[in-house]
Amino acid sequence: MIKDMLKPRVFLDANIFFSAFYGSANCERIIKAHQQKEISLVTSSLVIEESLRNIQEKIPSVASSFKDLLINNPPELLADPSEIDPRIELLVDKKDQPIFTSAILGKVKYFITGNTKDFKAKELEKATGIKVLTPKQLVDLLKLK
Repeated sequence: MIKDMLKPRVFLDANIFFSAFYGSANCERIIKAHQQKEISLVTSSLVIEESLRNIQEKIPSVASSFKDLLINNPPELLADPSEIDPRIELLVDKKDQPIFTSAILGKVKYFITGNTKDFKAKELEKATGIKVLTPKQLVDLLKLK
């Protein structure tokens, strides 16, 4: 139990789940690190719904593998927020504000996305303590294999 508390809490955006199942090596490493209990994956219902919709639409052959992950090695699923955290309204693209607010509520250390342009990373880290990183940055930082 204490060991679980020491694992980094990592929030994945929908594009990371999609990319992992599309064949991105760094995204696959992140999922593997979760499966091997090196990190704790955290996400929201909105992210899971978007990921599943995009996978079924664009790469349906792997939809069952994504569903298997959710059943056999599920990430911690956070509730979608009822309100947007006011600290992020000018720092996060409007469509991503509910997702980032979930990350804040989930007390994560890292928010991983392929769309870093939608987030003002330095200001967000200062305001919330959450580092916005690309998959490669997380893999390098945590030395994931």
